[in-house]
Amino acid sequence: MAVVKPFRTTPNLGPDLTQVGPYYWDTIRPEDADPSYQLGTRVTGSDGHEYIHVEAHAAIAADGIIGVSADSTQSTASTGWTAPVAVAIGDYFHARKTAL
Repeated sequence: MAVVKPFRTTPNLGPDLTQVGPYYWDTIRPEDADPSYQLGTRVTGSDGHEYIHVEAHAAIAADGIIGVSADSTQSTASTGWTAPVAVAIGDYFHARKTAL
């Protein structure tokens, strides 16, 4: 049975793996500040895949194929990762590594 909504198995506080930011707890931060949940944070989901917290480089459809920048902070127009949910440009989300 496939995991419908993966959850974090790595002991780490932060947004759900399918939650899109900006996040409610960052509403008092300066507008151009990075999110308090650090970009580049890597976690393992209950589905066995690696997830990394990044900023969307463009509008991405759910299950859209993307890449991740060398510094692991932004999505790119490449392959190897997917967006588990639809995101708008500049949104924060967990990119899902395609391969286990």
